[in-house]
Amino acid sequence: MDRFVTFLRRQIDIDLELHSQARHDQETGTATHRCLVGPLRGFRECELKTRLLTQHRRCGTGEGPCDTLGTSYPPEDQRGCPTLALLALPYADRPGYAQRWRP
Repeated sequence: MDRFVTFLRRQIDIDLELHSQARHDQETGTATHRCLVGPLRGFRECELKTRLLTQHRRCGTGEGPCDTLGTSYPPEDQRGCPTLALLALPYADRPGYAQRWRP
């Protein structure tokens, strides 16, 4: 699951960088387009994803919340659980995303 979690954390970091730039552009008046999701909402979504990732970090090891429900994936699958697989789905078009991670 390390490769999957590393990929997902990196995508969240990229989103945070993009939202920071968008906020800066908004504040300085240099924004060239309007985004439907404002920077503050983007930051909240990144926080949500980070918290879910933390909450489900042990899934697939036998000690996570989804393991007790019987909905985790085996360790060789790398996704951990359906929650993490769904969390990564918006990043399916980014380099490094493995098709086997799709929910």
